[in-house]
Amino acid sequence: MDATAKIARFVAETNYEKIPAKALETAKTAVMDCLGVALAGSKEQCAKICAEIARQEGAKEEATVIGQGFKSSALHAALANGTAAHAMDFDHSFTLMGQPTAPIIPALISLGDALGASGRQILEAYVAGYEVTAKLCYSLRDSSHDGWHAPSTVGSFGAAAACAKLLGLNAAQTEMALGVAASMAGGIVANFGTMTKPLHVALGARNGVLAAKLAQSGYTANAKAIEGGFGFYKNFHPSASIHDEPLEELGKSYALLTDGIRIKPYPCGGLTHQAIDAVLDFRAKHGLTAGMVESIDVDVTKHTFERIIFRVPQSGIQGKFCMPYLLSRAIIDGRVSLDHFTDAAVRDPDVLKLAERIQMNLDANLKAIDAAGRPCRVTLRLKDGQTLTREVQHAKGGPEVPMTPGELKLKFIECSRHAINDGATLRALDFIESLETLDNIRPLCQLLAG
Repeated sequence: MDATAKIARFVAETNYEKIPAKALETAKTAVMDCLGVALAGSKEQCAKICAEIARQEGAKEEATVIGQGFKSSALHAALANGTAAHAMDFDHSFTLMGQPTAPIIPALISLGDALGASGRQILEAYVAGYEVTAKLCYSLRDSSHDGWHAPSTVGSFGAAAACAKLLGLNAAQTEMALGVAASMAGGIVANFGTMTKPLHVALGARNGVLAAKLAQSGYTANAKAIEGGFGFYKNFHPSASIHDEPLEELGKSYALLTDGIRIKPYPCGGLTHQAIDAVLDFRAKHGLTAGMVESIDVDVTKHTFERIIFRVPQSGIQGKFCMPYLLSRAIIDGRVSLDHFTDAAVRDPDVLKLAERIQMNLDANLKAIDAAGRPCRVTLRLKDGQTLTREVQHAKGGPEVPMTPGELKLKFIECSRHAINDGATLRALDFIESLETLDNIRPLCQLLAG
């Protein structure tokens, strides 16, 4: 299996004119969602710290640090922008392995700003990086991926592929970029619920920029670093069966068409969204209030049980991975939004009182009906003796239950207002919606600076 070579050839041969129009439309939606979320995330402490380190370094001012009002090198900007993009756990995901495309757009926006790239070049490179990420995920579909966070492992390859395309590297150079990225991939699940989780995305973005720039300058790496004897597959997934077919499909089928992206309507761990959807639906149909609820049980799979780990959140970050807190918010407020994840918000006594009556349980019998399924079962018991039960496979925001175009724009606007004014928000949205017409993305980046 020559995985690295197949990926490199696909990246080098990707051409904007040959990409299906629907795939390009989905790519623009991905750019809009990621940049909006990054603007909101730029005000989180983890993003501010990374941005301040970039500021202190005083590097070449060539790339916008989103929401921070200054420029730095493409490498430092990619690190800060990648952190902002995942800081709120509000970025879109893929069918498998979380948000493995999240590093791609921060890497491309940072490198593209430095290069003065066109909107078409950004879209072309994003599609290349996304497809590489998606096909690698499917090649690992039998892996439990236990312990590793895909946005930093698989995501490093996607970002490297995208940046290689943006730099115009040939297939041989792209092989080297992928080889370099293989030695930088990392990110452990143990750091979920801390500032280091968004750093995983940041490192994936920075890795992509650095790997591509090194390869452009003649840096060498193993041309079989993904599939080789001590390569990525063997070291990160030693017991998994590797599937060749997805990589054979590169350039023949597009995951942007078959799988699409899964937009998050709630700024918290995606594995909680099915339960939030169910509770919000119960609330709307039955006029639920906290005082009516006797108890709630949420049955989940092992994958969810091992990642949504907090019983009583001690910080805003922990609140994003706390099922009782999230469902309490959904019942009390009728929504789960950005302002619910401050350290003060997660200590709301009324919310915590209801959370005491909510329990998340492991159910080994829950099975996904397809690759995108993330099953959970919500059983809500009311004090009047009534019981409401629902099993949910797919959360709102994916192809099965899509958000409307209006909802997608509203998410961008609400996120952007945390960092830029309304006029800049609307101009940025106009630029993104007509991204393929931009000769240079720098005017957009200037708006994103804040």
